[in-house]
Order: sequence, then C-alpha cells, then structure tokens
Amino acid sequence: MKKVSLLLILAFTAIAAFAQESGVSAEAGRKATFTRNGFCDNWFVGAGAGATMYFGPEDQHAGFFNRMTVNPELFVGKWFNPYLGVRGAAQGGRIHTFVGENAEKMYSQTLFNAHVDFMFNVTNYFLKYKEDRFYNFIPTVGAGYAHRFDDKFKYRGMNGITFNASLLNTFRITNRLDAFAEVGGMLIESRFDRGANGDSHWNGIMTGSVGLILNIGKNDFSEAYLMDQGLIDDLNDQINKLRQENAKLALRPESCPQCPETTTKTVEVIKTIGSNNMVIFRLGSANIDTNQEANIYATAKALQENPNAKVKVIGYADKKTGSASINERLSEKRAKNVANQLINKYNINSSRVTIEWKGDSTQPFSENSWNRVAIMIQE
Repeated sequence: MKKVSLLLILAFTAIAAFAQESGVSAEAGRKATFTRNGFCDNWFVGAGAGATMYFGPEDQHAGFFNRMTVNPELFVGKWFNPYLGVRGAAQGGRIHTFVGENAEKMYSQTLFNAHVDFMFNVTNYFLKYKEDRFYNFIPTVGAGYAHRFDDKFKYRGMNGITFNASLLNTFRITNRLDAFAEVGGMLIESRFDRGANGDSHWNGIMTGSVGLILNIGKNDFSEAYLMDQGLIDDLNDQINKLRQENAKLALRPESCPQCPETTTKTVEVIKTIGSNNMVIFRLGSANIDTNQEANIYATAKALQENPNAKVKVIGYADKKTGSASINERLSEKRAKNVANQLINKYNINSSRVTIEWKGDSTQPFSENSWNRVAIMIQE
C-alpha cells in the first residue's frame, strides 16, 4: 500500500473538501448565491503534457529516469458555480514497468485512460469569489476506464476501471486563457503490469503535467444575495407612506393663504391593487424573481383598467457594489426586463411603455440594498 499512499492522500483531500462544504458554509454564515448561467457558459478546454511514472511491486528498483515517460493530457469541462465543476479527461501513451528483484527486465506498454472528475475550487470557496484572481487551487476526484493495447510481443490488451485524483493549480493569463500545473495519479488494476508478482490488486500511476486552459462562453458568475424579508417589508412601508402623503398633497387647494409656497412637484404613481409599483432585484441580477411578479401584474391591471394611462419603467443599481459602467448596464437590463413582461406577458401596447435607466447615479432610497430596483411610474 505504500506504493499508492500519495494517491490516496490526494483522493481523501479532495473528498474531505467536498464533505465540508455545508458545514463551513454554515459556520461562516454565507448567504451568497449566484445567478444561474446558461448551458453554453463556463466551459473550458485544457491541453498539456507531463511526466508519468508507474508504481508496481518491483518498480522501485529501477532508475528514476528509466521509469519516467512523457504523455499528453486533454480535458474538457464546465463550472456549475464558482465552487463546483466537472470535467472529462483523457491521457495516453507509453508507460514503463519493471520485473525482477533488480528490475532487470523492462516492459514498455501503451495505455489509454479516460475519466470523469468532480472539481472543487478551494480558493473560491474559502476566499471571496473573484473572477480575475490570478491563482486557484482545485482538487479533483473521479473514476474512469483504462485500456492497455496489444503489443508486438502478442500480449493481449486489458480493460479495467481506474480511480483518479489530482491537485490542479491554475494561473490566470487573460480573461480567456489560463496556465495550469497538475499533480495527480490513478489506481489501476495490477494485471496491467503483466510480468509483475505481488499480492496487491491495485497499483498506481503518478502524473505531473503543465499546459493551457481555454475558457469558453461567459466565464464569470454574478453573486446574488437574497434580500431579507424585513428589508422588503420596510421598503413597502416607506413606499406606502409616500403614496399616502402624495394623495394628501393632491387634495390640497390650489390657493391656500396658510400654506407655504413650494416648488416641489409630486410624482403620481400608477394605482396598484394590494401591491407596490416596483420590482426588487438581487445583487448583480436583472432576473425577475417569482415573488416580484405580483407587482408587475398589479401595474399591468391598472394600465388595462385605464386605457389612456402610460407608464415609465426606471431601472436603478446600488452605488456600493459594482462599477459605474456595470451598474449602468445592469439598471438598463432591469428596466427592459420589467417593460418586456408588461408588453409580452400582459399585452400592454409598447407605445404605452417607456424605459429609462439611471445606473448608480441616482439613488432613490437611503438604504443601499433597496436601490436594486425598477420603479414603474405614471407618465
């Protein structure tokens, strides 16, 4: 078992990292989630080459460089979120095995190994997620299939399962390109080493490789935090109070000797039935949550009941997160998504719906998180 102890350590390291996910998250009080990317996003393709060394019962007696061969590695995979991903990998080429007390006889064999690995980005999990981070540490663990080809000595081929593990290190070069250095290996059935003797059913193959990774499609994730229901309730209360004050001002006589002059123009909002005229978004997201669709429905109903009314949808983003350019685009998407739902889902004529977006240049509310919003007002 000493021959494969390093491989087992690698496997247990990766498995332990997966197993601790829920516990660490709870301890740290993490409330972050990430918006769902499309199927074509967050794919990657890697290619490299490196040293391969077989660990069998009698191989330790052979010279170090006699045991080493150089083989290519290819893989393709996808990240489901900043922490978890999966890849399919393939390795192949010549491998040297040795027989005899002094490793006097060497066999050169051709192996092909294909395997599926689960990947866990330790760096993103224990540190705050950053798409442009230079270095990421990623243990992998998986299983696969091995084939030993027939050779000129008429030894028959071999098929069998493998258990694979590795420590993958990636280094950012550009937004699309990373370099990687990977140390790992596999457990393979001992019958692969056709000439060796021993009681072990499993032997090991250790690998070390370097290469490049090409990132395909959208390759970042937008972090989103669920807004606390208490904040939503407070925001609703504030809007209701403003609506009541607006209604009182609208009833004020045009001429009032006792009333001070004011140049403040009140904003008339579309009347909604049992709801508010705004849609609240998660951090970094322009997707409309199901629990916010009632507000769009209420505004659409008010427009249907008042055929001459028009609505302007204004999108905002909070000032404390993101850059000005990102927030500009985000507020635009929020306004357009709300307007599209009014038009396409509730058949409000597009001539009655206009949009505007403010980015983070205007903050309608004093509470920062409340400004991730699109507000529907009557024109």
